[in-house]
Formats: sequence, C-alpha cells, structure tokens
Amino acid sequence: MSRQFLAGFGLVIGVLGSSRLASADRAAPLAEELSACASVTASARAYGYGYNHIVTLANHCARAVSCEVWTNVDPTPHLRLKAHPGETAETTARVGSPSRDVQAQSVCRFEG
Repeated sequence: MSRQFLAGFGLVIGVLGSSRLASADRAAPLAEELSACASVTASARAYGYGYNHIVTLANHCARAVSCEVWTNVDPTPHLRLKAHPGETAETTARVGSPSRDVQAQSVCRFEG
C-alpha cells in the first residue's frame, strides 16, 4: 500500500474518532442534567403471598423523559416508561415475586 493511502486512511479514522468523542462530550452534560431532574426507583409491594415489583419514573425536568427500565430480579424484558414534565409514571415489572429486595436500572433520554 502506498504511504499516501495509509496517511489518508489514518486521517479519516482520526477525524471519525474525534467526532465520536466530541458527541460523547456533548452527551455527558445532557445525561448529568437528566439525572439531576428525573429518577427511576423500584419498590416491592406486598400482594397475596408475594411481592409485586413496581418501577417508577419521576420527572421533575422541563422536558419529557423516556426510559427503558428493568430490575435486578428481571433484567429482561426492558420496559418503557415516559413522563411529561411534573409527571410520575410506573409499571409493574413482576407480579408475585418471593423477593422484596429489588433495584431498578434504566437508560433514559429527553424526548424531542
């Protein structure tokens, strides 16, 4: 291969890598802003002979938030929650679990 080709290829890879880093740098403040105003929690509510696992999204942001949520007890499927500013949304992740120890995990983003 020619040196010119290799130099050009390296330049393209360098530009792509730096643009990817730049978009990651821009996404970090948005993620911090989102985590400061929206929260995802899990609770276990006694029901019959077990516990229902409830995942709750509380949105105190100025924009709508959408989250993929799951629990340590049920890592799949991922469930979707959406809440407009000032709203709370919840979903039942499991019915009748023997465990009352449940933690929520999530990936959230601003809508629109």
